[in-house]
Amino acid sequence: MTDNEYIQTLYKKGIDAYRRGELQKASELLVQVVETTEEDHRAWNALGVVFTKMKRYEDADVCFENALVLDSSNEVYIRNRERNKGHIKKNLKEHLLSIQIPRLSEIRESYPIIGIIGIIALIIILALFLPPVLNPPPQSASSGEIPVFAFSEGDIVLIQSPGGPGLDVVKEFEITVNNQSLKTPGPDPRTLGNYPGATLAIPFDDLYPVSDDNLVTFRVTAIFKDDSYRDVLSKTLSLPVIEEEQVIEEPVFVPYDPLYKTGDVLISKEKGTYLLVTNLFPDNQYRFEELSRRNDGYFLIQPGLARNGSMEEYESLYIKSTELQIPADMKFKQGTLHQAHSIRKSGVEKSPLYVPGDLISKSPGITNEILVILGYDPATDEYATDQIYQYHTGEWGYRLNLKTKWEKRTELENSYPARVNRIALSRIGIGADSSPPGTKPDYQEGDIIARDRSADAKQLLVLFYNPATGEYGTDVIRRSFDGGWDRDGQNLSVLRSALERDYPYKVRNVDVSLVKIK
Repeated sequence: MTDNEYIQTLYKKGIDAYRRGELQKASELLVQVVETTEEDHRAWNALGVVFTKMKRYEDADVCFENALVLDSSNEVYIRNRERNKGHIKKNLKEHLLSIQIPRLSEIRESYPIIGIIGIIALIIILALFLPPVLNPPPQSASSGEIPVFAFSEGDIVLIQSPGGPGLDVVKEFEITVNNQSLKTPGPDPRTLGNYPGATLAIPFDDLYPVSDDNLVTFRVTAIFKDDSYRDVLSKTLSLPVIEEEQVIEEPVFVPYDPLYKTGDVLISKEKGTYLLVTNLFPDNQYRFEELSRRNDGYFLIQPGLARNGSMEEYESLYIKSTELQIPADMKFKQGTLHQAHSIRKSGVEKSPLYVPGDLISKSPGITNEILVILGYDPATDEYATDQIYQYHTGEWGYRLNLKTKWEKRTELENSYPARVNRIALSRIGIGADSSPPGTKPDYQEGDIIARDRSADAKQLLVLFYNPATGEYGTDVIRRSFDGGWDRDGQNLSVLRSALERDYPYKVRNVDVSLVKIK
């Protein structure tokens, strides 16, 4: 396999894995492609598509950029990169919001005026009538500085308390947004902790409902352990203007213009096998059925061998041979004989020169390169042929295998103009070790045979012949001291053709039952 074929195989496997949803496998295969050849812009684009599906948006952006470096005017690559950029966002929001925080609560009612007046009156009474030692100043006045900050970060607002000398006597913080309290009932109230470094994160999405023209004013009040309080922060922030969310389209593969259509019969450049195109899919794939071709030219669909394949890959491996007549229901059925469209015009072309069984050669007298005519297809004007060889006996003949080659009639008749013999197709053997079909074996049970006529030549005893397998049962035989015959008892099976070729001499025939086994 060449480097280019290897790369194409990896690319195809990567695309197939993507279509099956095996994103990790697809990414590994496509990475091998771009590592092998950095100039394949299609592979860079496909890898970017896979990374987008895997939510690896930064990696996908690098892939699309490389594809555009190699093919800067490709509109598909440009669109793919723009669509992928829409996915790239900061992850700070997801990190800080991993802790669930309740929504804003109902507006907290203001302290009743009467209660405030009562508290003030009580403080005045105590200050006037109790000794100063029993009436110390409130903690809100005596505690030190309590710094609190509010600022935007990404798409959230952070409220932080870095600590301070007065934080030790703070019981809690009360926070309002545009005069609405953030404190909510439940097991996880939304509050700012009373310890150094405490941070409260509030998403923009929770602030828009209470904002005033996208403006929010935060007020933070420290509530001390003696229930006194003091405002420690008042800050107004501006929220970003909400824009309509853009619909992000998924990246797409480059459109492909198919070379073949439904009904086309393709033949492999390398193996000579046939495929039938039965459908074309929008994701640049063909649907195939595997075909066998009879010697009369008719095609049969092989059951269980249907498959999909990349258009670009199969167009590089197969060429169009002919077309089949498309059934009325548009379905090619298994077990039905399908004939190719006829390319002959009545009364114009000549009739075929040869008939099935003819043995032909390039010139009279040449016997080392003989073809046998196996059939003829009038629809495509082609002969079915194969090379034929003589047996060791000089008889015709045998083929090496069942593979048939189809040749154009005019080309074959011009290249092989001489007919040298004719044979019944039923008498052609398959394989160099075959025997001529329909002929009787040369030996029978009890025959003693040898390689040559010398006195010390190795001899075999024929025990039986099996016509189903075309094999003799044999054993090594030799003379015994008492003048009889002995054999080894091995019962070796040997192909008829091989035995008759290697042991051409019959010495005599004996009764097998009288031969002793040593």
